Formats: sequence, structure tokens, C-alpha cells
Amino acid sequence: MGPLESVRVLELASVLAGPLAGTALAERGAHVTKVERPPHGDVTRSWKTKHEDAENTSSAYYEGANGEKEVVWQDLATAAGQAWLEQALASHDVLIENFKRSDLSKFNLEPEDLAARHPHLVRVRLVGFDDAPERLAYDVVVQAETGFMGMNGFEDRPPVRMPVALMDVLASHQIRMAALEGLLARAGGKHSYFAEVSLEGSGITALVNQATNQLVNGHTPVRNGGQHPNIAPYGDVLACADGHVVLAVGNDRQFEGLCRVLNIPELATDERFASNQQRVIHRDALVVDLNRAASDWHKAALEKALREVGTPAGVVRALDEVFEESDHPWTVQNPSGARRTRAVAYRVQYLG
Repeated sequence: MGPLESVRVLELASVLAGPLAGTALAERGAHVTKVERPPHGDVTRSWKTKHEDAENTSSAYYEGANGEKEVVWQDLATAAGQAWLEQALASHDVLIENFKRSDLSKFNLEPEDLAARHPHLVRVRLVGFDDAPERLAYDVVVQAETGFMGMNGFEDRPPVRMPVALMDVLASHQIRMAALEGLLARAGGKHSYFAEVSLEGSGITALVNQATNQLVNGHTPVRNGGQHPNIAPYGDVLACADGHVVLAVGNDRQFEGLCRVLNIPELATDERFASNQQRVIHRDALVVDLNRAASDWHKAALEKALREVGTPAGVVRALDEVFEESDHPWTVQNPSGARRTRAVAYRVQYLG
């Protein structure tokens, strides 16, 4: 049980953003009813890697987005499905959906009509693009058109997509926030709450410092791997004897600690590296010197030594290392038996 145990959520959404938002609300106690169209259901049930059993009814991808929900199989295009849906809308508090706008009338889900019939309902819908809501918007397309792919990778190679569907993940946070905002508004006497979340808007608003670098300074980011445009060495990777360590040096004191640990204290007083801006300007030369000094270190030993002097760094881990513990605390087991990462990344205590 959780703080949302009295909340009923109707999920008419597929793929990732909507289902992940529903899973997050379920983890906080909400009863989530996920509607899937027979016979195949959510398309992600079939999104299997070459290593998965073709006979399984759901993929690892599907399991990753869908937690403890009540799955109802209904064809909403039929008269029986329409009757079921109308009853469900009356008995649920929140509706999450990602239908195309042109399909809303087919399911009697036009915003004004639905608000008139069910003013209690908090409705959150997902679209791909704000100005072209009918356009198909898979995550990689939105990554491309919001600038993420244009910044990701290396300048002498083609742009690279993020290794997770980041636009969907970002949008799922917007969806759950809108749902909770709508419930608060309803508790305050306001009704017929309707929010529209777009993958495009979720991506654009997550550009943060990269956006202001462009808007304030006219600086268009280039593809430079993981390097931070404002800080150095930050995002720079050191090749150790047995793997890699990434640096996150945010100030001069941390840089001095890095130089001491690597036994190159003279770099901290070198005028090329004496301030953050100078380190950004002379980054290429700096990274060469740092890698030379780190080459004989073992990655765990270097991270430990840097931690002891207060210089942020991390060992670059593969996922089998991340999930080495079978019951990792940020994973949970689905009713199907599959393990997935949690959708909610905070812990709660009631201290009063």
C-alpha cells in the first residue's frame, strides 16, 4: 500500500512513456488498469531481442515498462468495448492515453465531450510533437529533432541515439506530475483537468544548460563524446590498466586532488590548466597528460584514491556489473517473475 492507494488509473497507452507513468503510480499504491487490444496487446510485447524466447507472451522490454497492473483485454472499437470503456471512465480517477487525435472521436474521447460526461476525471494524454500531433513519433525521431542526437557521438562520425528511449522516460515523468497535479486540483474543487504532454516538449525542456549555452551565448554544441562543454575535466574518460574511470571535476580544489593522486602536481599550477575555463580551452592536451598518468592504475583503486581526496569520479561499469546482485535494491519482481528496475527512485519515511 502507498499514499495513492485510493486512486484508480485507467491506462489506454502503449509502448513506454504512458505505461512507465502508470507503473510509477502503481508503485505508490494506485490501482492501475491497463487496457490492451486482443489478440496481440501492447506492441512492445513483441519487441524481443534475439536472445529471448519467441514463445513468451511478453518481452523484456514490455516487462521493463509494466509493473503490477490489472491487464484487461478489450477491443475499444467494438460496441462491447465502448460500453466497457464508458463504465471504466466513470469508476477511475485518472486517464492516461496516447491515441492519435484523429482517433479520439472513434472512442468517444474528444476532450470537451469527455469532460462533460466525466468531470471528475483527470486526463493526461501523450502526443509526439506539439504542432504535428498526428505525426508518428518514435523516441529516436524525437531525439533527432530536439537536438539530442546532434550533440551525441563524435564530430567525425554520424550522430548517435541514446541507448535508452530517453524522450519517453522524460515524458513519463511529465505525465505522472500532470496526473498528480490534476488530482490536487480536483481536491481543491477544480474539475475536468486535461493535460497534454509531448515527447518533443519533454525533450526540449530537458536540454537545460545546453539550451542556455545556445540561447544566451549562441554556442551550438558539437559532438564531442561525453565531454561537458562548460567544465573540464568532466565527462572525460581515463583508460586504466583494467578498464575506465570517468572524471567529474567541478572546481580547482578537485582538480588539484586529481593531480596529486596521479602524481602530476605540476599540472595544477600549469597556466593552461589553472582555472576551469583554461582547462576547457586546453582540454585536449590535458586529457593526454591525465591518461598517460592513469594508464598503470587499476580502475577501482583509482576511483577509491580520488574519492579519498574529494575528487568525484566513477568506474565505468557494464550492466552485468551494475546488476551483479540478483536482488539489486533498485529492482523489483513483476507478478510474471521478471525483474525490472523500479519506476520510482526515492524512498519515503513518515517521521512525524
